[in-house]
Amino acid sequence: MGYKIQVVTTIEINPKSQKGDLLVAIGETLRTERKERGLTLKQVAEEAHVSVSYLAEIERGEKDPSSRVLESISQGLDVEISEILTKIAASLEPAQVVSVADSLAA
Repeated sequence: MGYKIQVVTTIEINPKSQKGDLLVAIGETLRTERKERGLTLKQVAEEAHVSVSYLAEIERGEKDPSSRVLESISQGLDVEISEILTKIAASLEPAQVVSVADSLAA
């Protein structure tokens, strides 16, 4: 009885992030806040007690930070966590739907 060896290749499929994606919203919000303050990844990472590479992955929407990490990053940015969360939520809100009749009346 002969045995047949079969080679199997495994690939990882990562769907592209879409607008409205939570991880993208978190990353874009944090990056915007950091850049508005003129801070580098290294400066924020040191203040937040996270690695530069981890912070960069979060900003790119590749990593899902825990609430504790998000809070640490907000402290590193010297921004209230509530402000960060509000901005993230606002970026996720769908556009307001306006009926045709309402738009013509305006």
